[in-house]
Amino acid sequence: MRIAVLHNRRPEISNPSCDLPDDEYEEYDSVATIEAIATALRLTGLAHIVQPVEATRDLVARLDGHFDFVFNIAEGVGRRCREAVPAAVCELLGLPYTGSDPVTLGITLDKELARRVVSPDVPVALGLTDLDQIDQLRFPVIVKPRDEGSSKGIRQDAVCFHSHQAVARAHALRTIYGCPILVEEFLPGAEVTVAIAGNGNNAHILAMMEIAPVDHESVFLYSLERKREFHSSIRYHVPPRLPQTTLQRIERDALRAYHLLGCRDIARIDFRLDASGLPHFLECNPLPGLNPESGDLVIATRSTLRYADLVCGILRDAAVRKGVAL
Repeated sequence: MRIAVLHNRRPEISNPSCDLPDDEYEEYDSVATIEAIATALRLTGLAHIVQPVEATRDLVARLDGHFDFVFNIAEGVGRRCREAVPAAVCELLGLPYTGSDPVTLGITLDKELARRVVSPDVPVALGLTDLDQIDQLRFPVIVKPRDEGSSKGIRQDAVCFHSHQAVARAHALRTIYGCPILVEEFLPGAEVTVAIAGNGNNAHILAMMEIAPVDHESVFLYSLERKREFHSSIRYHVPPRLPQTTLQRIERDALRAYHLLGCRDIARIDFRLDASGLPHFLECNPLPGLNPESGDLVIATRSTLRYADLVCGILRDAAVRKGVAL
């Protein structure tokens, strides 16, 4: 079998343009991640060719007739449709691929649309996209890009305590990223991420992980700075240090959100607890980072699942879903 590892590679820029934010390519994958996935697939013996393929404008020509299956981690180019485009090319060519389809990828990238899909079945924090109504929310609030991933635009100053501060931050984000904005009431409880694999009735929880600061912080945010400094600033707890009833609720809501959003094969879903301990859906990532060292999903499953088994499990679930023999 010939497998393409479809990706967008993070450029190695020594002197980035001052016109671009330093997290412009944060969602894109490093060479190390791409090679780790390709190596894991090669080790299985399921394919005699595993080749990285970048999701550039000539993607149709790069894929058509050259591959039998696509392992998709491509983030795409552009704004709210970008993650859907590489998968849509696979659909156009009739190529089976791992992960969710273009509809799910489009909905989940737009955090407000994802909130609408899962609510009211799964609780979400109160939020809005119209700054004229911001005084309807209780402060503090978190101000973030509506259609970005990998914590792009979510820095330590994303939590705002007054309306004028929130409006100023929203305008700054629009200027820097050219993006629509989502403002949500900030939830002060624990942050938990849930790794889910499989399809239909076979969808199951791989792991749940609490993300916590090394030192006590009155307002903890899993910001871009924290992610970049995770070795020194973050502690990961598997399983989360929460009551069993809360863990069961998160499991139930995570699987419910996974199905409501139409996720396939793999996804990571983030939750945050409010002051009373009730978990709320934050967002869903159906293209979770698979960096073997820093990917949240990889860290969450590391104690129970070898990296190669995680990667090959995604491929196997996709193959079963498509009725393709490996």
